Amino acid sequence: MPPRTHTLGDARRFAAWLGGDVGRELRIARETAGLTMQQVADRLGCSKSKVSRIERGVSPPVTIEDLVLLGALVALRPSIKLFPRGRPLRDVGQIELLAALNVRMHSIWLHAHEVPMPQLGDLRAADQLSTIPGCRVMIEAFRRLSDYQAQARLAREKQRDLGADRLILLIEDTHANRRALRAAGTEARRSFLIPQRAMLAALAAGRDPLGDGIVLLRRLPGAGAATATVPARTAPVAPRATKGE
Repeated sequence: MPPRTHTLGDARRFAAWLGGDVGRELRIARETAGLTMQQVADRLGCSKSKVSRIERGVSPPVTIEDLVLLGALVALRPSIKLFPRGRPLRDVGQIELLAALNVRMHSIWLHAHEVPMPQLGDLRAADQLSTIPGCRVMIEAFRRLSDYQAQARLAREKQRDLGADRLILLIEDTHANRRALRAAGTEARRSFLIPQRAMLAALAAGRDPLGDGIVLLRRLPGAGAATATVPARTAPVAPRATKGE
């Protein structure tokens, strides 16, 4: 799987554009409020040149506090939110983790990786979708289980929107991740009813596991490099038809 190295270049260009766009909004609001750059600078305790650079989008790194304080003086309140732009760059470790599961699955399963949501404009993607006739299993791979509730909720939303029949949370088998699962208490067992052994047995037999489950595995060393050069056996992915279609 070739790395998308252009992503960081795109992000830098967007950052430059965003700095200029925010600067223009601040300048227009300042002028509308009848304030000079010097007046704003005096209130902030900074130089007039710094205010000028921010408004022109050419300032050195600007802190969130700078934007909040400057916005407050011109009756603006910044709102910062991150939106999914596309599929994240997967590291070798995640590929090795998925490979550790795939080698245990029967060859009847067809695998597709980084599967986009079928809704127009939705930029989320499932890590893997494995299919056999009558069953679509979505697999979300986590090398670090940092917030079980949030990660499970986001995976459930993807499963719903992709129309997958089953969901597997594939988690790297580490002491930290086992502690995080124990901390989740009974919630994980209530939401993911199929035990790991039964889940792996069903996947190995090429049959529907009949439910969702959590699987902890160690990564398969070296599989990341192989995956980058050898195309995965994939199945065409289409939205699941609803009744009446």
